[in-house]
Amino acid sequence: MVAGQLLRFGGVGGLATLVHVVVAMLMRGMFELSPLQANFAGFSSAILLSYVGHARCTFGVEVTHGFQFLRFLSVGLIALATSTGTVWLLDIGLGLDFGIAMVAVAVMVPAATYLAMRFWVFRTTGTQDEFDWLGLATSGALALAILALFWGRMINHDTAWYLIATRDWLGGSGLYTTLVEVNPPLNFYLTLPAIGFADLFGISDTNGQYVALAALIFLVLNWCNVIAREELGFPPAKSALLLCGIALALVLPALNNFGQREQVMVVLTMPWLLGQIAPVPASTGRQIARAAVAAIGICLKPHFVVFPLAVTALMTLRRRSLRPLFSIENLTFLAVGLGYIGYVALVHPAYLSEIVPMAQQIYGAYGTSFDIVFHKIRYEMLLALVPVIVALSLRLRQIDAGLFAVVALAGLGSYFLQGTGFEYHAIPFRAFALVACCLLVLQNPGLNSVTIAAVIAALGLMAINVERGFYSNRPALEIAAMASEIGQVDSLMVLSSYVHAGPPAAIASGADWSSRYPTNWLVPGALNRLQETDCESQRETCDRLSAIATKNRTDNLADIAASRPDLLVFDLRLGYFGGIAFSWAAFMAEDPAWPAIFGEYTEMGQSERFAYYARKPRT
Repeated sequence: MVAGQLLRFGGVGGLATLVHVVVAMLMRGMFELSPLQANFAGFSSAILLSYVGHARCTFGVEVTHGFQFLRFLSVGLIALATSTGTVWLLDIGLGLDFGIAMVAVAVMVPAATYLAMRFWVFRTTGTQDEFDWLGLATSGALALAILALFWGRMINHDTAWYLIATRDWLGGSGLYTTLVEVNPPLNFYLTLPAIGFADLFGISDTNGQYVALAALIFLVLNWCNVIAREELGFPPAKSALLLCGIALALVLPALNNFGQREQVMVVLTMPWLLGQIAPVPASTGRQIARAAVAAIGICLKPHFVVFPLAVTALMTLRRRSLRPLFSIENLTFLAVGLGYIGYVALVHPAYLSEIVPMAQQIYGAYGTSFDIVFHKIRYEMLLALVPVIVALSLRLRQIDAGLFAVVALAGLGSYFLQGTGFEYHAIPFRAFALVACCLLVLQNPGLNSVTIAAVIAALGLMAINVERGFYSNRPALEIAAMASEIGQVDSLMVLSSYVHAGPPAAIASGADWSSRYPTNWLVPGALNRLQETDCESQRETCDRLSAIATKNRTDNLADIAASRPDLLVFDLRLGYFGGIAFSWAAFMAEDPAWPAIFGEYTEMGQSERFAYYARKPRT
């Protein structure tokens, strides 16, 4: 039976592949689509044939129009991404022969696809499709509303850098060699879909990022809907209300930092957390899938490990047993985390050998006092602690808002652990507190003290987040305006210790970013520590710190000489320098090669914030 099924699987897959290739070639030849667009057209043409063929011929099941097709489409998209990623990893990342990469794709992808279809896509479920359409429509409407809300808006500075650096990386730049970044590589890998959508649809990279995030939120909301319906026993209307609450929690706390790592982590962990409150544990496969996706989000930052630790501590206390320590989810977290570290060591060794040691030496410059960190979140803490205290004090049987209250506290811990006072570090705290409020209201319908407390807290949290508004960046817009005034600025570089002054300005002005750095992040920490260190007794330490600052300056000189940016900008505002008298012009002038390079530029003016220099036209 299995042998015949495999033969039919191969036959249907071969026919679908033929349709895919023929349509792609026709689209490429007749309509002159780009290779990526032609391939997508071919894939879209083959997907329906493949679905019907595998359902009827390969597995002999009824073709339905609900979540069976969505599961099939998900497997197809994952297979497409997996094959592309495998080729990239083996051929480009590890430098193996392209033939070896294709053999790996030919073996791994069909095998994994067959198993996914047999045990997930076409499994017999008894059907709830007629009700599930409400959840599907709700998820789609929310995702489209999110996309419309952010379309065309300026994106936050960190995500702007990831867009620039990821495109440069795809163009051949070396990650952590010719691109110097303190964050681990997963941030760049998760930016790849944004670049793909931008190229596929011919839109800006920023809007490509919004499409990618809206698509991710759509998938996660659908996943949460399945959990709510099948495991929490929610009726359709109640599940739709839960999806609305989750969508608000995913978006409002990140309204002015959409796409930040904290938001992505919250999105990816939501199905896992929602599954934790089900009265009966899900199947092993579902637990592994949810934990694996959540682990990707947790791997974005070391601080995020507080979330599985908090859930484990809660489960251990409730069950009065150490068994939760060795749950299938925790084993999955451990496996994914160790696999990620091994992957980084193998594919991006420079991150561990060069970037991490430098960061350990100087990254403390970006911290601030506890008073400032606390001051920035004090009102939200007061509001959010109301539902947290209520949720933890009540013994909730149907829905466990207490779990989300605990992870909200973990989010608060993550915020304080990072110690910078950066607003986006509090996104998990705000988001999980809002979900806790939503669950309290859903479990306690009617007018009562629990509902009133939860509603007041939720409205207060939402009002604070809405009041912050969308992301805005006056320094970047000022630089873009100067670039427009000068005219023909195709590339620029900003010497600054602030990320917001650099990559967003390049995107806003439509210019290439000419630096390997998102910001000169090595300089403040190195100079601060040099000032605090007794170099007579700690000569080796001072030599290392001086070498770090020199590296940043030398890299700047090399980038300017190589790319010859049309606009060079000096930031006059000092950030993270701890009271040191500092000037970027003086810092660069310490290198003997600077006068010759800087001699190609003429001053174009100076504002309160920036000094502008345009490259002289060649004579």
